[in-house]
Amino acid sequence: GYRGAANAGDCGAANAGYCGAANAGDYGAANAGDCGAAISRGTASVGKHGVAIARGSNSNNCKVKGDLGAVLIIVQEQEENYDIKNWKAVVVDGTNIKPDTWYKLENGIFVEVEK
Repeated sequence: GYRGAANAGDCGAANAGYCGAANAGDYGAANAGDCGAAISRGTASVGKHGVAIARGSNSNNCKVKGDLGAVLIIVQEQEENYDIKNWKAVVVDGTNIKPDTWYKLENGIFVEVEK
């Protein structure tokens, strides 16, 4: 709920409300409301002015989205040893990065995930 925290293990889903924090494990999904933070080894989404962080080795399963003013971060890792291979951070500005749109990292560039 409001300013709450939610945690989920591998393949789980964690959801937190306004100003909340959500964390999820491998292939998990973390979602937080406006001004919240979502961190996952799978997918992460947030509302306005939130922070979404996704880390993983598979770019198809490692994706983020947010509302206007949100910061989106993707960290790609080496499959064999989990070392960081690449990372990038952007702000959802409504022009270059669209609100409520899933993104993944390809060759160091945020690209929309096709449905």
